[in-house]
Amino acid sequence: MRVMRMHRVFASALIGQAFLSAAVLAGSANYWFASRYTWEGKQGFFFQFENKAEVATLGLDTLKLVLGVADGQQWGFAFGQGPWQYDRTYAAKAVMGPSSAELWLDGKLCGKIERGLVPFSGRVSTDQPVDWARDPATYGVAIESLSMSSTAGDSFRLTRPADKIPLALRLFQPGTGRSLEWTLEPSAVTTIEVAFRLEKRPDIRTLAPFIDPYGQAVASDWPGKVRSDRDFLEDFVAEKKTLEQLPKIEGYDRFGGYTRAGWQEQASGFYAVACRNGYWWLVTPEGNPCFYVGMDSLPSTVFECTPITDREWLYAWLPPHDGPFRPFWRGAAWGGGDGAEYGCFHTANLIRKYGSNDWEHAAVARADERIRRLGFSGGGKWGSLPNLPVTPVLSHYGVPNLVGHPDVWDPAVQAKFRAELERQIAPQKADPWVLGWSLGNEYDELVTRKETRQVLEKPADVPAKRALMDYGLDALYGGDLAKLGAAWGVSANSRAELYGTAPKPPDGDLERLRLHYERTYFKFVYETVKAIDPRHLYLGFWLAVYWWESEDDWRAIAPYCDVIGYDRYGETFADATLQRLFQETGKPVLCGEFSFPAFYGGERGFGRYGTFVDTDADAGAAYARWVETAARNPWCLGVQWFMYRDQDLTGRGAGKGADLVYGEHYAFGLITVTDRIKWELALPMRQANLAAAGWRLDAAKNKR
Repeated sequence: MRVMRMHRVFASALIGQAFLSAAVLAGSANYWFASRYTWEGKQGFFFQFENKAEVATLGLDTLKLVLGVADGQQWGFAFGQGPWQYDRTYAAKAVMGPSSAELWLDGKLCGKIERGLVPFSGRVSTDQPVDWARDPATYGVAIESLSMSSTAGDSFRLTRPADKIPLALRLFQPGTGRSLEWTLEPSAVTTIEVAFRLEKRPDIRTLAPFIDPYGQAVASDWPGKVRSDRDFLEDFVAEKKTLEQLPKIEGYDRFGGYTRAGWQEQASGFYAVACRNGYWWLVTPEGNPCFYVGMDSLPSTVFECTPITDREWLYAWLPPHDGPFRPFWRGAAWGGGDGAEYGCFHTANLIRKYGSNDWEHAAVARADERIRRLGFSGGGKWGSLPNLPVTPVLSHYGVPNLVGHPDVWDPAVQAKFRAELERQIAPQKADPWVLGWSLGNEYDELVTRKETRQVLEKPADVPAKRALMDYGLDALYGGDLAKLGAAWGVSANSRAELYGTAPKPPDGDLERLRLHYERTYFKFVYETVKAIDPRHLYLGFWLAVYWWESEDDWRAIAPYCDVIGYDRYGETFADATLQRLFQETGKPVLCGEFSFPAFYGGERGFGRYGTFVDTDADAGAAYARWVETAARNPWCLGVQWFMYRDQDLTGRGAGKGADLVYGEHYAFGLITVTDRIKWELALPMRQANLAAAGWRLDAAKNKR
């Protein structure tokens, strides 16, 4: 899954109006005016609204203005509090220097922090709700202007023009979420000033319906918006004509291998890897070198979907449960047992476009034609098409977890795990279209510090606990029970007694225990998959770069995969940290997800993702830059775009109730919810896809 990443550089002088959206009961609702920090590293600052209370909906009475500043050793805080009023303009200011910091509100000093700012490198994020603290609130934050200046000479100022976007659209995505390339000089004084209003959050029922019969925002209009069923027929004909007019693609084998490279490897009937002149290559089953460009989530005919139950009033039209639109409806689509129903607006549009009798077959055939004619090597994660390569994701859902993962020291669990993997792999052991196996996805497959603590609290007969205690005693304390006991706060005269304690190891020891569990887990999975199927590649678990416990997670998986599969949502293919890890671990890599979803200035109701761009044309340009950089990187075998189709405006997450959005609602797709190709994205994609192998050959030839 995706997480919020680094935001795009300011492209315009727009500061948007924000309404904090409802998500879950009670908790917190924070809103950044400006921030750049690492909490655990105790560096940087945040200047924000903070609201915490044990109530269903947060109000003005618990709202605080907060400045947090870290000096590398500790955090210091200053607070400003109401009483707050609606529809009044406030002026807040943060002043941060090398020895102290101050918080001001309407010209009055609220608090002083007697410690200086030690900057955290990177962009400064502004004007956005904090994703992990977005619980229901009675108010919205409207920033009118924001400025930032430094005694080192840098400055900027942004103002909000008269509202252009209807409130019904602004509710989908609070704030502008812009970020700024800004160097915080340790010796300089930085001043941030913001003018803002607090506005009463409306009853969203009064603005309904939000979604039209085609899954589009009611309150917006744009060229290409579907307005009638007739538009589908016209688009079908126009798209077919455009695709057929594209020049024929030549010089590739059926698995995406480049046949004009001037060299081949021995054909094995399966994908393999090879290193030539310091550059790693994916090698197709026919022996040709390949820089793989894939598309995730193909063909997406009945998935993803959005919750409908208890918020039917959001939609201008919902189909009957019987009849030609019956496939629109899904139950327990996200594994929930709450009885909620879900709907797929793109499914209804596919039925309209391709006819109710054979719509799914026709939609799959059209997806296949699009991918081939646009120069993609094949599919990626989360779906597949017949006779196109794919990277399937295995699961361990049928294996019991000890906490977050199976106990791979338990023989009974090992046996069940092997059987579950055998069940999933066996039907495709001889399938040449499988590029490589992976297991699980991103953060869920990491063994966390929290999980490790919980394992140490288990009973004495749990194999994982005994293994971790043995590792701690032998590897960390040389078998000395007394030393371990003193460090971990336990008393034991034997291993048997040690197993029965509830230790609290210091952070350094806990991290080493965590990594021991993680490496053991990764090793078991790798060796089991390869024992079942030695001919296919194993790609790991799609480690999400920076969404990890530490860099050591990359090092932990490296010995236990053939290719390091990972996901990265960033403006550049590889920053200095990632490039260093490539070189250090020495393994070829494959990026399983990246994307640059368009925000359209907030005018279509989509969310603003961390790597957002303004338009489809911007997304196409970003894609081309990213793919070229990846193709010229010695370690990279290929990349996969997330994803084939846009997400629903009202979200793709689990739930039911009156919230406007559940989960993600981004314009990730090459294809819209109305099954239209985004040509300003698609054509640059095609050009980059067909140039990628040549870029890589050129880089290897001119290697210095």
